[in-house]
Amino acid sequence: MRKAHNTLLLGLLMGLFLLTACGNTDNPYLPANPDVITTFDGMYPNAQDVYWSSKGAYYVADCRVNSVELDVWFNQNAGWVMTEQDIFRSNLPTVVEDSFSTGEYGNWVIDNLTELTFPKSPSIAYLIEVQQGDKEKALYYTASGVLTLVVDITDADYAVWPDVVDMLG
Repeated sequence: MRKAHNTLLLGLLMGLFLLTACGNTDNPYLPANPDVITTFDGMYPNAQDVYWSSKGAYYVADCRVNSVELDVWFNQNAGWVMTEQDIFRSNLPTVVEDSFSTGEYGNWVIDNLTELTFPKSPSIAYLIEVQQGDKEKALYYTASGVLTLVVDITDADYAVWPDVVDMLG
């Protein structure tokens, strides 16, 4: 009897796990301002697998465009403010790669590379997240290879926010 009870309990826990893990597949969240969706659809008419979320005062569309995953950020007035795209090191512009490789953090291990696109200057920036031992840094480079911002992200759950563009110029 105890074995049957344990088996039933295990089955219920597994079912609960599956429901929790797969619960958001239909993405019931949509931005409160429908103009955000209209703006997004105009920018990316061929976007697929669009998943909306809110982060602070922003609406974020996580999507695929031409097999590339993007996070497209909008403000509450449906204005586009930033797009994030994870990239491979081979996709870094040569000038950014050279600046990183020969700079102070060139011997640190790269954790993540992100291309950031903004509607205002600088229009493109590159975020290189690096670590060495227990230290982690977020390095922001302009498209011309200038390291403009270093953020210590050791022991932090770091996320990029569109306001970072104001610190890059």
